[in-house]
Amino acid sequence: MRIGIDMRMAGTQHGGIGRYVFELARHVLKSDKDSEYCLFYNRDSDELVRGLKSRNHKVKLIETNIKHYSLKEQLLFPMVLNRCNLDLMHFPNFNVPILYKRPFVVTVHDLIHSRMGGVKKTNLLHYWAYKKIIKSALVRATKIITVSKASRDDLVSDFTIPENKLAVVYEAASMGINRNEKQIFLSRQKFFLNKPYFIFVGSLQRNKNIIKLCEGFGEFLKKYEHDFDLVIVGKIDSHYPGIKSECLALPCAENLVFTGPVDDADLDALYGGAYAFVSASLFEGFGLPGLEAMNFGLPLAVSNIPVFNEIYQNGAIYFDPSNPEDIAQCLNLLAQDSLYYTQVKNKALERARAFSWKKCAEETLGVYKGLSKI
Repeated sequence: MRIGIDMRMAGTQHGGIGRYVFELARHVLKSDKDSEYCLFYNRDSDELVRGLKSRNHKVKLIETNIKHYSLKEQLLFPMVLNRCNLDLMHFPNFNVPILYKRPFVVTVHDLIHSRMGGVKKTNLLHYWAYKKIIKSALVRATKIITVSKASRDDLVSDFTIPENKLAVVYEAASMGINRNEKQIFLSRQKFFLNKPYFIFVGSLQRNKNIIKLCEGFGEFLKKYEHDFDLVIVGKIDSHYPGIKSECLALPCAENLVFTGPVDDADLDALYGGAYAFVSASLFEGFGLPGLEAMNFGLPLAVSNIPVFNEIYQNGAIYFDPSNPEDIAQCLNLLAQDSLYYTQVKNKALERARAFSWKKCAEETLGVYKGLSKI
């Protein structure tokens, strides 16, 4: 087979999707010695993608410099793809060019834009384009990969996709392979962390429910008289610039640490030095940061939503994300009960072992090979 992979979002600068497509491609190329691959990428991912080619001589690199979510993506990218005469194309996100007519697989991570459009939804042109593009991708795809059963169920519910067209392939964690005590010390100094701290990782978006998380954390400090920090790692979303300022207006502001986006070395160290991971998210497709935290043996305190229960299982304790007192109670349970803390920590480590990028790649290859027989 001649298979194409859209790598234009590869790299951590593109968030979870960037990590997903890079790790997927890296492990697919290790596992599949028979197929020929064409990797389509932009200049900001040049170094990453060229490193993949060095491992496999059956890889062709095509630099496109066509931005995702752009008009050029819709008009020019199909022409670039068609020149490669692919048997199968894999798009790692819903933004499949409507004019591309050859067989393709698409990974749909979540339906956040549909379920929680928020401020972005007020731009009717963008929202209309999103609805049209994702519906077109879902209808025309030869196969749809989702990253959780919860996302699969959302697709069946919202778009009446037949279940036999969907394949659930779990992601995995890249963090937590080696613990670097020196880097942990340096990162603590860098961000002035001299207290035990809970950590949240993710963009400051509406669905992450960060204001309510901070309210619950403030209640935890006040009611149970603990002295912890809450470290919030991630970039400010330009559509929701007020989230950080609203959090910093709360009484617990002195115990909130906003790091902004960080590189992998700092992220690894911040996980490694944390007491526990927390998330009050209202809607997710998978929950990769929580799995990364579990890889470090961190217990989790998270929202009681279907996808978190599916992915984290008994490596977490669950709270009502709309209730600050419930959030505070769960944080206190981890903070004051050392035996319970250790039990959840051990379960988190055990659960994390169920996920690997190798397994993700092998199951994705199974999808590719299954389609070659059609």
